[in-house]
Amino acid sequence: MRTRVPILMYHAIEERRSVLSVSPAIFAWQMRWLSERGYRIISLSDLVRHLRNNAPLPDRSVVITFDDGLESVYTSAFPILERYGFPATVFLVPDYCGRWNDWPSQPSVAPRLPLLSWPQIREMDRYGVEFGAHTLSHPRLDRLSRDEVEREILGSKASIEEHLGHPVEVFAYPYGRHNDTSGAVVRRAYTGACAGELKLVGPGSDPLALERIDAYYVTQPLLFRGLSRPWFPLYLGLRRPLRTIASAVLRRAWS
Repeated sequence: MRTRVPILMYHAIEERRSVLSVSPAIFAWQMRWLSERGYRIISLSDLVRHLRNNAPLPDRSVVITFDDGLESVYTSAFPILERYGFPATVFLVPDYCGRWNDWPSQPSVAPRLPLLSWPQIREMDRYGVEFGAHTLSHPRLDRLSRDEVEREILGSKASIEEHLGHPVEVFAYPYGRHNDTSGAVVRRAYTGACAGELKLVGPGSDPLALERIDAYYVTQPLLFRGLSRPWFPLYLGLRRPLRTIASAVLRRAWS
């Protein structure tokens, strides 16, 4: 069976119960479990290089990502990642860094949370956390003009690079939404990008539209333990249509 890699997508690591949150205790258990079971945690860029070079994907590997750059990544997740020496990728919304996640497109069900400051980001960057772009202001890119799309995608890359002093190579589409216009701009500027499809990454995956697994779907220990089990893709296959239906009924920004 061909190796498939889960990219886990987290947002907030906090006690609040919400669509964005995983508790610190659950996150700590998940990271400990991965360490004790000998999983190989690789960076998103490392996974992208394997795909671009048509190299075999590493067995029993997992990628850890965080969208939005919420402050709890620094206060709650970062110490746990340091403990195990795990790499991670954090996608930033640079126009809002040091502020709150109250961008205009934010759904009403999402809690108002503080975002990482640039000093916190630079500290994590020195440790080796990878930072990627998540647009300047977190809009749905499939609803913007070409000029607006370019400003959001290219401007976020330039802003983060200016603050950190080195290239930014990876991107995540807000709400997982993209179209031909946004995809073409991303391909000009980045080597890898995360989209919204709920699947494992495999040898045929597009490095610029990578599949991910929202941590919300694996908070139960039984499901998290199934990451590399044969039945896990079947579980995701059942969740995909349910998520699509829920998004349509509830008019959610994410698919």
